[in-house]
Amino acid sequence: MSLFHSDNPKEEQHSGILGAFSVDNIKWEPEDEAGASLVAFRYPYEDFPNGSYLHVAQSQMAVFTNNLGGDSSSDGTLGQNSQVSVFIGPCKIKLDTGDSRFAPFRNVTHSLTGGSSAFHSVVYFINTNYMNELRWGTTDPILVQDPEEEVNVHVRAYGLFGVHIEQNDEGLAPIQARKFLVKVVGTRGQYSQEELTSFMRAKILEYVPDLLAKAITEQKIPILKISAHLSDFSDLMKGKLVGYFNDFGLTLDNFSFNSIKPFEEDLAAINEMKIQRKRSILEAQGNAAQMDIESEALARKRAREGYSYQQERGMDVMQAAASNEGSSSAQFVGAGMGLGMGVGVGGAMGAGFANLANEAVSAVGASGAGAGTAGAAPQPAAFDTTGVKCSKCGHVNPAGAKFCLECGSKLEQGRVCPVCGKVNPPEAKFCIECGAKLGKPTCPNCGAELPEGTKFCPNCGTKIQ
Repeated sequence: MSLFHSDNPKEEQHSGILGAFSVDNIKWEPEDEAGASLVAFRYPYEDFPNGSYLHVAQSQMAVFTNNLGGDSSSDGTLGQNSQVSVFIGPCKIKLDTGDSRFAPFRNVTHSLTGGSSAFHSVVYFINTNYMNELRWGTTDPILVQDPEEEVNVHVRAYGLFGVHIEQNDEGLAPIQARKFLVKVVGTRGQYSQEELTSFMRAKILEYVPDLLAKAITEQKIPILKISAHLSDFSDLMKGKLVGYFNDFGLTLDNFSFNSIKPFEEDLAAINEMKIQRKRSILEAQGNAAQMDIESEALARKRAREGYSYQQERGMDVMQAAASNEGSSSAQFVGAGMGLGMGVGVGGAMGAGFANLANEAVSAVGASGAGAGTAGAAPQPAAFDTTGVKCSKCGHVNPAGAKFCLECGSKLEQGRVCPVCGKVNPPEAKFCIECGAKLGKPTCPNCGAELPEGTKFCPNCGTKIQ
C-alpha cells in the first residue's frame, strides 16, 4: 500500500493524482434481466470517502448504515454516532462517512486498522416494484372433511400472490425497508425474486392448510362445489395473511386460489356415494309410487264391488273366526258366510249380513253360557226374518240384504237412520228404532248424505244399490 494507492478490496479505486481527491458515486443500475429481477442488492464497496454521492433511482430505496466511529455502550447497543438512514428515490444524497476524502490521509488511517476503514459503511438498494403473479402451491395434501358426505378428503391447492415494499408512505417506508432487510434479506449480497417467492411460499403453507380446512368445515361447503367459492376463499385468506406479511416488511397486494382439487380416488369415492344415495332415493320413490297405484286400483275395485276397507277387514275377521275349529260359533259363522256367497253377494257382504252374523255369535255365546250351567248342548239361534220383503216373490229377507234369498232378485234398499244407523223401509219417514226423522238417503258405509240418483258415495266411494 502506498500513499496514493490502497489494497483495501472494500474500497473503490481511483487512479491518478486526481483520483486521490475523488469521491464515490454509489448507485445501482441493473444491466440485464437477472439484475432487474433482484429485490435487494448490496453495493460491493463499503468504505466510502467522505462526501461520496448516493444516487437512488425511481422505484428504489437505499438503506445506508454507518457507525461514524461510535463505540458500543455498556448495554451492547450502538453509540450515539451510529446511524441508519433510508432514502426514497429518486434522489441524490451527499454522504458523511467519517473517512477522509484525501487518499493519503485515508490510507494512513486505514493502515492503523489493518488496511480497512474504522468508519464502516454499507449501502443496500431495495427494489420497490410491485411483484405480482408470484406462485404458491401445496406440496403435501391437505386433509379436510367433506361436510355433505362426512368423509375425509385429501385436496391440493395452488394460486398466486403479489407483494411490494412500501415506498409512497414516507413515514412507513423506512420501517418496512428495515424490517425486510433484517428479517428476510439478512447479510446476503443479492436477494432475488425467486428467493422471496420461495421464502413466502413456505410461510404461506404454515397458515393456509389449517385456515382452509376450518373454512370448509365452518361454511359447510361440499368438496364437489368448492370451485364456486374460490373467490370467497381468496378474500378470506388475504385478510388472514395481511398482518403476517406486514411482519416481514411486505405489503400483500393480492392472494388468490386458482384451484382447490381433491385427489382422483377421493373424488371417485364421493361420486359413487352420491350415485348410491340418488339410486336409493329413486328406488324409494318408485316403491312409493307403485304402492299408490296399487292402493288406487284396490280402492276402485272395492268401489265397483260395493264394499269399503272397513267391511273387507270385517270379513277377514269373520273368516278367521270360521276357520277356528275350537270356536263354538265357527259353524254358524261359516254357515252365514256360505249363505252370503250362495246368493251372489260375493265380496260385498254388506252391513245387514254383518249384523246377522254378530247376532248369531251373540246368541250362540248366550246359549253356550246357559248350557255350561245346565249341562245341555248349545242350540243354534233362529235367524231374524224381519227385514226387506222381495217385490217379486214376497219372501221376507234379513234387514240390509241386497238380494232376495229366495229368488235372487235385487232388493229395494231402505233408508238408513243418520242417528242410530238402523235400516228402515224405503217409504219410512221416521226411524223404527229411535224415531229420528229420516231425510235424504245416506251412505250405508260412512253415513254421508247422498244426493238423489247417486250411484257412488261422494265421501267414501261406496257403491249405492
